[in-house]
Amino acid sequence: MTIITAEPMPVDVNQAFADERMAQVGRVERLMSDEGQAAYIAEQTANFDARVAAGELVKLGEGRYQSTQGWDRGEIWQVRSVNGQSLVLPEHGLDIDPLTKRARLYSAVPAWHGLGTIIPGGIDSIDDVIRLGQLNVPAVSVPVPDYTIPGLPGAFKAPGQFIVANGNTGEFWGMVGKVHKNIDVRVSFEFLEQLLGQLGITWESAGLMGGGRKVFISCKVPAGVTVDRGGLDERTELFIIIQDTRDGSGSYRVLISPWRPVCQNTNRFALADAVSVINLRHTVGLPGQLEKVRRVLGLTVKYAEAFEAEETALARTNASIAEFRELMAELSADGKKDDDNSGRVWSARNRDDEVKRTELANNRREDALEQLWATETDRVGETLYAAEQAYTGYLDWELTRKGKTPAERWLGRVEANLDGADDQAKTKAHGRLMQLVGGGTARR
Repeated sequence: MTIITAEPMPVDVNQAFADERMAQVGRVERLMSDEGQAAYIAEQTANFDARVAAGELVKLGEGRYQSTQGWDRGEIWQVRSVNGQSLVLPEHGLDIDPLTKRARLYSAVPAWHGLGTIIPGGIDSIDDVIRLGQLNVPAVSVPVPDYTIPGLPGAFKAPGQFIVANGNTGEFWGMVGKVHKNIDVRVSFEFLEQLLGQLGITWESAGLMGGGRKVFISCKVPAGVTVDRGGLDERTELFIIIQDTRDGSGSYRVLISPWRPVCQNTNRFALADAVSVINLRHTVGLPGQLEKVRRVLGLTVKYAEAFEAEETALARTNASIAEFRELMAELSADGKKDDDNSGRVWSARNRDDEVKRTELANNRREDALEQLWATETDRVGETLYAAEQAYTGYLDWELTRKGKTPAERWLGRVEANLDGADDQAKTKAHGRLMQLVGGGTARR
């Protein structure tokens, strides 16, 4: 019997991310003073060059790079030159009002970038959130004008084609067809209120990006997830989020995720780690899709309750590193032909038949899995829950993707995460782990 006595420790990805970001921004602010400036710039430059060389940062162009590892994975950075050295700053991606110079963001908690209007604890007034976040940027649709072609008589029409633009500035956003219809920002807030069947919701965050092209709004889901490890609990809050792309390049999304969006990166993390995502088309029938979304939301909340019970069972079942290796070996061989030696680990490997390249790749896979196991067991103990977290972490961020360059392989990894390419493997692993519950040492 294992007895654990400790205070509950909530898992808050939002706070962890914000703490790291604010620490980085604070160091940059200190850099701008004379004291220690040269030493710090030299340190930043050396770290930056090393990360580029290792493929941890891939170049996007125009002084912009994207991270491939850690909390930073997927984040975009601006590289500026200070006294001939490279200074790396994270991008927030929020719109800045040209008159007030304030970010178009409302949040119930301080954001890592220190921008926007912060109301501690949040407010429940839709109109106040729109006003404080400066979200009143209308999307305007106008017919594409007639056009002429040199050498041909008369004017030509673009039937059923419309220009979508920023209603305040006239900035061109994109082209859409006749069925496309944007909805007002306030309607999205009301949509969430109706969805939860609750007026006066406390709003967590709302903001604009891309010159008004993208809108995000969030509030808390009534039920989060608590994984009970026998006294040392992991509590994960869930947020229901609307991500609306108004320039015709994307859908109207309703998703549930542990991330509270306050910038372009946390919006991306929210989508990548979403428990559930519903994509709706921008048509006149969009508001009528409420019942469909409500049904899915209800299923998701029920799923969260069931998932909580299953993850708690995994967290209360001990597992040794030998058992972890055996489980990983079983999963690595699943569905493979006997002569397929790629991607196998530990007892599933036929080392005598491995060519050198396969041997090295399988060795790297074992090393990565063991490192993740060590990380997770330090955090949650030697349990089946740690095994699942290590395996899913490997699929998300360690599994090698196709591509000739680090940038291509990184983009392949991001696309695989967003497309759910490994969902089937994760589901199968979860099912296998649940079969082992009761076969290990139960934590009481």
